[in-house]
Amino acid sequence: MRFEYTGRHLEVTPAIRAHVEEQFEKLDHLFDKEDNYAHVIIEVERGLHRSEIVVKWRNQVLTATSTEEDMYLSLSQTVSKIERQALRVKNKIIDKSHKAKKAGEVAPAAAETDAG
Repeated sequence: MRFEYTGRHLEVTPAIRAHVEEQFEKLDHLFDKEDNYAHVIIEVERGLHRSEIVVKWRNQVLTATSTEEDMYLSLSQTVSKIERQALRVKNKIIDKSHKAKKAGEVAPAAAETDAG
């Protein structure tokens, strides 16, 4: 996964980068090995740390924000929100591909073999 970082009113340190990438490593089972893109926006305003993550994955755009007094906690919460959204999207895709055939499509084929 490719990461892009934007820091508003603060500098994005290597420790913050490592924390975000470590959090996303736990989500490798969700995100395919495709070319995924994540934009991490971090800002400080009035003593509160706000983090926003925008992930482009499977023709979907997943976004999540969190505001906390601790930057690392804010980032962790934002990543967990992204995880929930990705699970929801992945389950929808799996459910659509595993959909059962309608009985009307299967029954006429059986009736034709009995008549012939």
